[in-house]
Amino acid sequence: MTIKVECIISIINKRRFEMLPLLVRTLRITNWLNWTAAAILAFLLAVMVISPGTPREFVMQVIASEKASDVAITWFKWVCAMSLPVCIATHLILTRVIAMIRDTQTGAAFSEANADRLSVIAWALLAINVVDLIFGQLSVWASTASGLYFGWSLSLTGWFAVPLLFVLARLLREGAQMRDDLEGTV
Repeated sequence: MTIKVECIISIINKRRFEMLPLLVRTLRITNWLNWTAAAILAFLLAVMVISPGTPREFVMQVIASEKASDVAITWFKWVCAMSLPVCIATHLILTRVIAMIRDTQTGAAFSEANADRLSVIAWALLAINVVDLIFGQLSVWASTASGLYFGWSLSLTGWFAVPLLFVLARLLREGAQMRDDLEGTV
């Protein structure tokens, strides 16, 4: 019976470490898609700024009201502009998570570097949440000005995650110091 349990635990541990490289690849692909979306939105913003008549004609076909069309175009320009800080913050999060996984694979999960990475993730998530609030205010303005519904709802999950990440970074830093102290005494 104990041999079966040990065998099962061994298989689970092997699969867990086989899963980490797959997770790293998935995060890299996600980061690539993040920058692809940023490039597309930056291109659309550039088109709207350089040739403002082109998107206006398209929007006028979809929305019958001229005032609503102007509001929709203004809203979309701001959305495109706000996407760049969000993409940068997302890049910071994804690259830090990848680095933390790499450290975990080498057995150095409790380190000052990972604590610093977790702090960077917390700041990046805070930036995303602030941009989301700005997006919400913009959507409320656009809905009021045009009579159309520009969807947005407040999400508290990110706001709860930010202080949690700062606390976890502090705990990780303390764990790294305790590990260094323990290694120094042996």
